[in-house]
Amino acid sequence: MSFACLAESSCKCTIVLNGGEKAALRKFFRRPKRSMVALLTRQRMDCKGDGRFIYASRPFQILRFAIRPEVTFVADWSDSAQGLEIAFKDSQIHGLGAMQNAIRFECTALLAPQDECVEAQARAGIWLSSDSPLTALPSGVRRRLAEQALQLVFNRLERRCQGRLRRALQDWLEAEAKECTNPKKS
Repeated sequence: MSFACLAESSCKCTIVLNGGEKAALRKFFRRPKRSMVALLTRQRMDCKGDGRFIYASRPFQILRFAIRPEVTFVADWSDSAQGLEIAFKDSQIHGLGAMQNAIRFECTALLAPQDECVEAQARAGIWLSSDSPLTALPSGVRRRLAEQALQLVFNRLERRCQGRLRRALQDWLEAEAKECTNPKKS
């Protein structure tokens, strides 16, 4: 079964963290599970070990479909990229009935600590099987629906970065600062 790209896009955002030193932020992201728990809903995530995770997303509403992606991904610190790399290994899109195997969702992301901030970037694409019944739709309609789905994904990612991840990082930085000023005595 061959697949053709319906839409591909990328997004970037900066998570500003006053007082967040790059070395401290790197320490946070070097533990992928801690980073993923901060970014994603813990109850929807299953940690498989070795930086592998399965995540079942909350449904998206597109037309009359309640689409619920489930992805298997790997998150790992990269010295060469100087950040936490996240790459989807498998995706299933539930809620499309017989058509759900005809659509593939791919995504890569990088969370790169800097002084006073984290630069987040993601690239995603939606692919359609050449033998899918959806190929009967005009290409412009297919492309617009895929672009709409990607925009919903990017909007959710940015909200999570600016909300959940920022709060987790600030809390962690405060705890690290307290530990440095009041080290445990042996």
